[in-house]
Amino acid sequence: MGKIRWYILSNFFKTFLSLFIPLFLIISLVYVVKIATLTTEIEISFSELIEIFSYFIPIILFYTMPISFMASVSSMFFRLSSDNELVALFSLGIRSSYIIKIIAYLATLLSIFLLFLSIFIVPQSKSMFASFKETKLSQARVNIVPNQLGQKFGNFYIYIKSKENKLLTDVVIFNASKQGEQIFIAPKGEIRDNNGLFSLLLNSGRGYTYNDNRLKEIDYESMEIFDYINYKNISFSNALDYWSQAQHSNNIRGRLLFFIFTSLMPILSLYIIVSFSIINSRYQKNRLFLVIFSVSIIYYLTAILIKQNANETLFILSILISIILSFYLFRRKIASFY
Repeated sequence: MGKIRWYILSNFFKTFLSLFIPLFLIISLVYVVKIATLTTEIEISFSELIEIFSYFIPIILFYTMPISFMASVSSMFFRLSSDNELVALFSLGIRSSYIIKIIAYLATLLSIFLLFLSIFIVPQSKSMFASFKETKLSQARVNIVPNQLGQKFGNFYIYIKSKENKLLTDVVIFNASKQGEQIFIAPKGEIRDNNGLFSLLLNSGRGYTYNDNRLKEIDYESMEIFDYINYKNISFSNALDYWSQAQHSNNIRGRLLFFIFTSLMPILSLYIIVSFSIINSRYQKNRLFLVIFSVSIIYYLTAILIKQNANETLFILSILISIILSFYLFRRKIASFY
C-alpha cells in the first residue's frame, strides 16, 4: 500500500507543479504590470518593487492554488485512466475509495493552508501595501522643488530657494481663505515625518496676517504646520479584529464567506472531479478540459455570488449541495464499479 500511495502522490505532484508554476507566473506578471502603473504616481526603486510584489504573493497563491489543484486532479486521473494504470490497480483489488483518500488528505491540508492564508495573511499584507502606498504618496506630495511656484503643503502655497534632503532655506508660505490672508517667512525650515503625518517646521521667522482690513505682524522662534488634509491613518491590529467587523459590514462579511468557500474548494470539488475523471478509455471519451472548465466556473461563480450577497444561508446551502452531490456522483459513477 505504501508503494501505491507514493505512486499516486508522485503522479499528482508532477502534474500539480507543471500546472501551478506557469499559472503562478502568469498571474504574477499581471500584478507586476499593476505595480508598474504605480510609477505614474510615485517613484519606486527596484528593492521597493520587490517589496510591493511580496505583499501580493499571498493573494496570488490563494487564487492559483485551488484551480491548480482541481486541474491537477482531473488531469492525473484522466491520464492514468487513458494509460490503463488505474484499471491495473483496480484489478489488483485496490478500491477507488482508497486511492481518492490519498488525494483527500492533500485536499484537506491545502484547504487548511488556504484558510490560514486568506484569514490571517491576506488582510495583513493588504494593509501593509496600503500603508506603503500612502507613505510614498505622502512623500511625493511633500517633495518640494526649489525655485518653483504653485506648490502646496496642506492649505499653504510654498516657495523655497534651496533644499538639501529635508532641510529648506528661505521659505515662504502663503494661504488665502475667507477668514483672511496669511504669509509666513523663515530663513530655515525642515520637513518632518511622523508615521506618515508630515509637518513643516519653520525657525526664527516672521508672519503676517491680514483680515478685517487689519494687518498683524508676529515674530516666532519656531512654528510647525501639519499636513492633515492628505493624512490617512491606515492601521491594522490583527486579523481577528478585522474580521469581527463582518457583523456590521456586508462588504467584509461577503469577503470572509468568499475566502472560506474558496479555501474549501479543493475538498468540496474533489469527489465531483474524480467522478468525471476516472473513465474506461474503451467506452468513454476524454473530456478533460470540459470537466476542469465546468467545475471551476461553477465553483468560482458560486463563490462570487456568496461574496456579492454576503448571505450565510447561501454559503451553507452551497456547501451542503456540494457535499451531497459529491458522494452521490462518486457512488453512482465510480464506487459501484471500482
